[in-house]
Amino acid sequence: MIYMTDEAIFVRGNDTALIKRAIARILYSKNIEQSKISEILNLSQPMVSNYCSSNEKIPNNILKLAKKISNKIIERHPAMFHTCISFSDKTFEGSYFIAGKNEIISDENSKIVDNLTQAFLLLKGKNISGLIPKVKINIAMAKETSIGSDDVAAFLNGLIIADDKITGYNGIRFGRSKHLSSLLLDLSDRINVDAIMNIAYVEKLENIGFNIGYLTKDFKMKDADKQVDVLLHKGDFGIEPCAYILGKDAVDVVNKVLKIKGKIK
Repeated sequence: MIYMTDEAIFVRGNDTALIKRAIARILYSKNIEQSKISEILNLSQPMVSNYCSSNEKIPNNILKLAKKISNKIIERHPAMFHTCISFSDKTFEGSYFIAGKNEIISDENSKIVDNLTQAFLLLKGKNISGLIPKVKINIAMAKETSIGSDDVAAFLNGLIIADDKITGYNGIRFGRSKHLSSLLLDLSDRINVDAIMNIAYVEKLENIGFNIGYLTKDFKMKDADKQVDVLLHKGDFGIEPCAYILGKDAVDVVNKVLKIKGKIK
């Protein structure tokens, strides 16, 4: 399953004023101040006041759409109003799901998302006590010919942990995990690696049979061109010590993490 889309609601240009009028009325009926409505709808307060006091009849299809939008606003979903220009014979009205250019599901993107999903399923329900850092745990995986962070996918806001177990995630996105993405891209210029996962600092990993390397304080690899399975960062002021598990893909990385967990019981 792919979670990489945001919902957008399209209305015809000549219906824009009507939809805002209807939303203003609904929000005002829910005791939301006109000054707040003005901010949400990007309208002047006099215009909002005019909308709220107007008795103009609004078509049912517009009113239905306005109720849907208003409910999302009331539930504190961020709402942004934009003008969209399309170069198409198709008429866009109603709800659509949109994605950034880097999130379009090409065959390669799909394989990366599937691999990250498989990696999560390997971890799901597993007790990983002793490997949990203070920061969020995440896994990032890059395209074969990655150039920037938009070519790297990761779990949105990291993996969800409860009672020392991986329990879920909020989506998979390209271009979101800035730290892991930048580190992975830097490493991929030096060694053969396409995926990375951060865990807590673990002592004596050499005994598990992994090749170990170290990062400088500014997260640069000390022994450039040395192929490693794990990179250790000893921490710095305000930065906790941590370990980065490397692999050919997300599943490979998770299998190494599970091997580490099995040895430190």
